Amino acid sequence: MEKGLSQEGLKILACVTMLVDHAALLFGGSPWLRAIGRLAFPIYCFLLTEGIRHTRDVRRYLSRLLFAAIVSEPIYDLVLYPCVGIWQHQNVLWTLALGCAMLWCMTMIHKPVAKLAVMLLFALAAQLVRASYGSSGIYMIALFALCLEVPEGKWALAAGLLVINWLMGSFTAPVFGLDVPVQLFAELALVPIFLYSGEKRTRLKAVSWGFYLFYPAHLLLLWGIAQCATGALCFG
Repeated sequence: MEKGLSQEGLKILACVTMLVDHAALLFGGSPWLRAIGRLAFPIYCFLLTEGIRHTRDVRRYLSRLLFAAIVSEPIYDLVLYPCVGIWQHQNVLWTLALGCAMLWCMTMIHKPVAKLAVMLLFALAAQLVRASYGSSGIYMIALFALCLEVPEGKWALAAGLLVINWLMGSFTAPVFGLDVPVQLFAELALVPIFLYSGEKRTRLKAVSWGFYLFYPAHLLLLWGIAQCATGALCFG
């Protein structure tokens, strides 16, 4: 058994940090909780690129992402954006699905200019459908994929990720008297990613689907807690 974090370990970390982030978003709390949540998306981007590299059937991989995105969308709208039009925000699984389709296309072409054109096309698509993280999410997925293909790619990955997160902007958190954009804490996701052992400890489909369905499930859980809390306040 190789030392380091397994694929399942990374997935659990991504799920937990995402749960913390959405709980802080719904119920309020320290901006540091939102900072913890910044680790989730880069980990998912990395796992997506790993999945594309090792899957035997990209179509099936993409279809699972699309299914999870469709199932999650009404729950996402209900929980996080109940007073906003449904076309204003789309859940992050749509971003990952677009990223998956982009990487699939990029594996079939070899000219750098053509790969760049594909990336820009999918970045535009993410913006048009208002997918979570928008074009920045697509650029991040492409960055992970491209840096895995080159020697010493970790340094390019760290630099590129810092630039993307800086340009995304966000609210700030105080660090030693300075107001630091919370989105920059996403850079810390590279620590567990660089500790990845490449090991997948189980190939059970139930486990794989569990990670896909955690997204809508945790949103429903948070929504249920919020409803119970509201009921307790109303009838207490």
